[in-house]
Amino acid sequence: MPRSFCVVDVRKPTLIGAFTLIELLTVMVVIMILATMLTSVVVELRGRADQAKCTQNLKNLYTGAAVYVTQQGSWPQISPMKGNSSTFAKAWVEALEPYGISHINWLCPTVQRVLGDPDYTTGNNYRIDYLPNSFDDKPRTPFQWEHQPWFAERGAVHGHGNLMIWTNGQIVTLEEAMQYQ
Repeated sequence: MPRSFCVVDVRKPTLIGAFTLIELLTVMVVIMILATMLTSVVVELRGRADQAKCTQNLKNLYTGAAVYVTQQGSWPQISPMKGNSSTFAKAWVEALEPYGISHINWLCPTVQRVLGDPDYTTGNNYRIDYLPNSFDDKPRTPFQWEHQPWFAERGAVHGHGNLMIWTNGQIVTLEEAMQYQ
């Protein structure tokens, strides 16, 4: 059985493919520029996704409220004057919950993130980010005016003003709504 030997040349070690400091710094600068560009793209995509989620939340609220009005014969008569804002929020969530509208549908994802993602279900953190309009208890009143908002976003966090959904189901920004005046 033959023996095999490994021969190693230890006379002169050489560095093959080494980088200079300037080349290394150049590569790092290029990577940082690309990372900065990518960060702005990610932020913009997150903003668009949040606005799409807000739009979907408003459509869900509109659908739930329309079914409520159809079945109950009037707009929910919840007074903002009774109790604190948490009580008002709970009353609205409870009014539309039987129609498939959960508490998460009342929350804007951008506002939730800006607030540090607090527990929105307890104590003083219990809130709604879409403010309902007040109507009387007549069955057709919520449907009478084409450009009357049913729900409006609490803060203008998506640019161009607060999002709102009108009687006809159309979602507009405050900026667009001002053009109709």
